[in-house]
Amino acid sequence: MTTVDINGVVLGAESFGGGDGAPPVLLVGGTTMLSWPDALCEHLAAGRRRAVRYDLRDSGESTTTDPQAPAYTLRDLAGPLGGRPAHLAGIGVGGMVAQVAVLDHPGLFSALTLVSTRAVAPGPPDDDLPDHDRATMRRLFAHPMPDWTDREAVAEFAAAGAAMGCARAGIDPVAPPPVLAARPTR
Repeated sequence: MTTVDINGVVLGAESFGGGDGAPPVLLVGGTTMLSWPDALCEHLAAGRRRAVRYDLRDSGESTTTDPQAPAYTLRDLAGPLGGRPAHLAGIGVGGMVAQVAVLDHPGLFSALTLVSTRAVAPGPPDDDLPDHDRATMRRLFAHPMPDWTDREAVAEFAAAGAAMGCARAGIDPVAPPPVLAARPTR
């Protein structure tokens, strides 16, 4: 793992395969890069891509302030993330960040993939958007938050949340995911 400085903010990041010339796939985690399993990142890299996952602010190796009272917005998390078009994928809160990034900087991204997210940040949803399932949210937030600097604790927390989402959707979390055709955003 390494760190990168983007606009004065240090982010923990990990890169898989491809080298600098390979098409990049930027993976925005649900707060932490561990939302994207090693096996998935390695699979993307085996397809001659460069998979890059990173920690959002206030988690992992990234700049940490007070996560209970952040001095930044969702838009700050979505600032320019690279110089050449990349496939952008976001999971959980990373999906919210990814949507804002594509809206604010459409020329930086060739495609967008969203997983287990919604179009708005936490709080009341827009009138035309569904809210999170309340029973699922109660179960998810019944678990204490992990120490975000403890890689193993964060991975266990993320896995427990993913397992809840899989159970609600009737998905076997151990079975390989189906291969879906990617659709460009343009």
